[in-house]
Amino acid sequence: MKSGSYLSIQLEPFFIQGEKGRLFCLFSPPKDKQSEVLLFLPSFAEELNRCRVMVAMQARIFAEKGVGCLLLDYYGTGDSEGDFSETHWKQWLQDAETSYAWLKQQGYEKIGLWGVRLGGLLAVELAGARPDRFSRLLLWQPVLDGKAFFTQFLRIRLAMLMDRGEPKETTQQMRDQLQQGQSLEIAGYEITSQLACGIDSKNLLNFKQISTSLPIDWFESVMNEQAGPSLASQKVIAQWQQQGILITPHTFLGPTFWQLYERQLTPDLLDKTIALFN
Repeated sequence: MKSGSYLSIQLEPFFIQGEKGRLFCLFSPPKDKQSEVLLFLPSFAEELNRCRVMVAMQARIFAEKGVGCLLLDYYGTGDSEGDFSETHWKQWLQDAETSYAWLKQQGYEKIGLWGVRLGGLLAVELAGARPDRFSRLLLWQPVLDGKAFFTQFLRIRLAMLMDRGEPKETTQQMRDQLQQGQSLEIAGYEITSQLACGIDSKNLLNFKQISTSLPIDWFESVMNEQAGPSLASQKVIAQWQQQGILITPHTFLGPTFWQLYERQLTPDLLDKTIALFN
């Protein structure tokens, strides 16, 4: 991030026609058709918005190195068409497939996957389902367990009910309501049973079909330079390594931007990510 010349690079906004409606994308092309282009899969709910600045900055840095990026908003999220109540895990996979097909139609052959948080979990599933399709898998602070992640999201509703002085609910009671087909409003997002069940059912330990020829770079936030990935992450990484999967863990220091309301940059992550392409 020393020169800052990438700041002048523009990301082209446009829509791709998806299965249910138009999908909003930002695109920066690679230097030529033979160069690598990354399909970016975002996180969930407010994390999608909190990550935008970092993701766009990284895309510009990639572009300066000749690496392309297609940044996707799933149907019903961000600036894509549709309502959030219509979105769910299978829809996200379909939107990723649509975006991949668009890149292929443009003549790009070397296509990698880049996912942040819940988008990382989705990227792993997509790469496992299509083992020979992608050139690399780049994971930023991937969610390990969809159920644990969704429980944390449900706790936002607990805090809201307490603030309003309304009757308390447990996360299990919320899950029961969702399983009965009811929707819940959480932080302004309408959560459906289909969406909740999709997230709850995903866990990185359950994906066993990842190609052993696909290089994976896993980036995780730590408190100091001597620290390594969390014990839970190490368990996943060790299992994948035992399966012969080519995974390299990396750590970075700086603000956990996906958690912050005020948008901040994490230069260490940007620098270490682009170093993979030098």
